[in-house]
Amino acid sequence: MNESWKSFIIQSLSVILGIFITFAIQGMIDRSHDRKEVKSAMWLVRTELTTNLEDITTIKEFLRQERKSAQYFVDHSQDIDSCPSDSIDYHSGIILADVNATVINDALELLKSSSLFQKLGRSLLSMKIIRAYDSCQMAVDIINRHFADRNARFENSINESNVKRFAGDGSIDISDYIKSDYGLYSVKWLTNQVVADQIEDVSDIQDALKAIDDFLRRQ
Repeated sequence: MNESWKSFIIQSLSVILGIFITFAIQGMIDRSHDRKEVKSAMWLVRTELTTNLEDITTIKEFLRQERKSAQYFVDHSQDIDSCPSDSIDYHSGIILADVNATVINDALELLKSSSLFQKLGRSLLSMKIIRAYDSCQMAVDIINRHFADRNARFENSINESNVKRFAGDGSIDISDYIKSDYGLYSVKWLTNQVVADQIEDVSDIQDALKAIDDFLRRQ
């Protein structure tokens, strides 16, 4: 084999080896980038699910207090005029509060609209994340349905014939409202609500958070 042919082979192998090394290095860079991208997305998901869980827990405690406040008015429906004004104001503020629950899911939408779920490559973790967000949405739907029903009962009880008596200043005066049959009925309805118990199970959210933590520890 002459020198020119040897030189050609060596040069060709050098080119092939160079291409191989280039692709190998680029692959390592891409995989590193994917890991960082997925890790960042998982932190966002963890933050969102933690916030959603905290919000659900807070509203759950509010719902329990709502029942207690409603029970306060039922218990004192016959002597409401002698009750301390600060107690009336506090419990009125609870059962008439304007509450609306929402789910934060920006990180989930990011995962769905990109290829990050595929890059995650862990179907079990992906399913736990989806179930967690579904649980958040389900809890929020139950909560908002309760408040919509509650508000409708109060609003439907106010009409032209009693608005000056019960809501002369634009909001319901519980001290007078509880003295009416419908007012007492509406407040009693609140004492029988078990919405807090219906959203007690947050295991799907907790399972997803644990799975995410395990995933992040391995990164």
